[in-house]
Amino acid sequence: MTRARSPEGDRKVNAAGKAGSARSDGAANGASGRPEQVAGSASAKQAEGVERTADNVLGQNLLGDFLPSDLWVTASKLTGRAITQPFGLLRATMGFWGTLGQMVAGESRLATEPGDRRFSDDAWEHSTLYASLLQTYLALRKSMTNYAQIADLDERARFLLNQIGDAVAPSNFLLGNPGALRRARQTWGLSVVKGAGNLLGDIRKRRPVPSQVDEGAFEVGGNLAVTPGSVVLRTEMFELIQYAPQTSQVHRRPLLVVPSIVNKYYIFDLAPKRSILEYYVQQGFTVFVMVWRNPQRRHDRWGMPEYQDSIDTAIDTSRAITGSDDVNLWAVCGAGPVAVSMAGYYAATQQRKIHSLLLVVSPLDMTAMSGAPTIGALMDTRAQEKRSDGVVKKTLRNRRISAKEFTVLFAMLRSNELIWNYWVSNYLMGETPSAFDVMYWNGDGTGMTAQFNHDFSEFVERNPFVTTGAMKVRNTPIAGLAELDIDSYVLGAKNDHLCIWQSVYRSAQLFGPRSQFVLGNSGHVQTIVCPPDNPKASFSTGDDLSGTAEEWLERSTRHAGSWWDHGVAWTRERAGPLVDAPLQQGNAGFPTLCAAPGTYVHERG
Repeated sequence: MTRARSPEGDRKVNAAGKAGSARSDGAANGASGRPEQVAGSASAKQAEGVERTADNVLGQNLLGDFLPSDLWVTASKLTGRAITQPFGLLRATMGFWGTLGQMVAGESRLATEPGDRRFSDDAWEHSTLYASLLQTYLALRKSMTNYAQIADLDERARFLLNQIGDAVAPSNFLLGNPGALRRARQTWGLSVVKGAGNLLGDIRKRRPVPSQVDEGAFEVGGNLAVTPGSVVLRTEMFELIQYAPQTSQVHRRPLLVVPSIVNKYYIFDLAPKRSILEYYVQQGFTVFVMVWRNPQRRHDRWGMPEYQDSIDTAIDTSRAITGSDDVNLWAVCGAGPVAVSMAGYYAATQQRKIHSLLLVVSPLDMTAMSGAPTIGALMDTRAQEKRSDGVVKKTLRNRRISAKEFTVLFAMLRSNELIWNYWVSNYLMGETPSAFDVMYWNGDGTGMTAQFNHDFSEFVERNPFVTTGAMKVRNTPIAGLAELDIDSYVLGAKNDHLCIWQSVYRSAQLFGPRSQFVLGNSGHVQTIVCPPDNPKASFSTGDDLSGTAEEWLERSTRHAGSWWDHGVAWTRERAGPLVDAPLQQGNAGFPTLCAAPGTYVHERG
């Protein structure tokens, strides 16, 4: 697929006020993704809970064109199935009453899932009333699961049933929650009053889900994203930050970081000693980072070619400022396919702009994502295949996904942790959300343009990286990944529930023998934000990528500590000689525009 471009997003503006048009001949099919979240500091128990939440929050657009509003369509189909095929519903209903009868007779007792904290209060075990209420609820959930199997429901319908099941849990209601009632008695009803105030506050602020963080505790540029640096380039689509050196000498070859296209970049610059960008700067690297703009409706024509052109512009700017012939490129999560497509284009056109590639929790072969729970099911590419080409394009190009829709969507993936947990604590218990930096970042979301949504959906369906020449950039078939002739460092996360580590291992295999695969021991986000003082951290390495992922893991070597130092050492070998650190950021052609974190990071919508 090719298409011509002349977007407003391809106008470059520098401090001198000069503007110029970038290339508008880009064409490609592609994808991107939405990366991940990090826990803030708290008690050990709280931090563990936030870590678990962070690993499940991923902001990736791996769901393609799926929106929360699609569930209304699924609900109507589900209702139609129950009407046209009533025997399945009847069997499930009879099973429900049968289970209740066995429990009343003392012949059966259902257990909650391990780790389900909703029913941890002693009253659920020792109070006859609450124990009966819990057993009734568990019987209902069991019958819903049975109905899904009997009726052979698709994954979206099962997802909807699960949402309903989570919502009707007795713990979500004041009278059905013994802990909330106890709190109300102890506070003489003040907790209920505070909870009502919290609810009204969220309604006034039009929050799509309950507040997850004390927003007053954080400020971007105040206590988040504070690594010193300057914006050296601003286009309609992104700002480019160059960080100030913190060593007397720096490596000549710059490191350019490309964060997820649908996330705020400062997940990599949360706070001092928790910022991987700061850490690389302190190790003597010249670091640039792209700060993507939060697209508004007027930007809906931004698609894969525009983002590819932007990466190309950032690479050229980094080279021009440092005087280096090429860069070490670090692409994170869903930005991986976009960056890799440009690497393939450079190889096909014999341009040596990328010296090495660091790919972090980023799958490139979509078939390897089949084992990911929920995500693969909700992509629903089969539904697209059933429509004509024209209908697909018309539908997807008009489906811009707003930041609020993303918030709802990814909260629904773990609704008990990200919706109902806060519903209970904020509204029933009257508590104020804790101050976790990762949850603040998670709430500071971005949207996705309609065109990029379309392009990603096509990428998922076509899966072009597995076939040489199947993807084009600027009308040029890109080189196969094994033909890139560059070293690659591919990082996976062992407990990643979204970009499962086996799919990231497959990415390393696609790059061929010059690829190094490293596996962190935690989840999607915790693997990325893993400072060296993390006592729980470990990672595994292994050179032989010829076998399956499981075979690699069995042969791998486990190392205690964070992968950060390992990644720094790998990058240092490819960062060129040391030179005197520059006295200021930018140069005559790209003078500084403002201090980091810039202006685009503050835009919401």
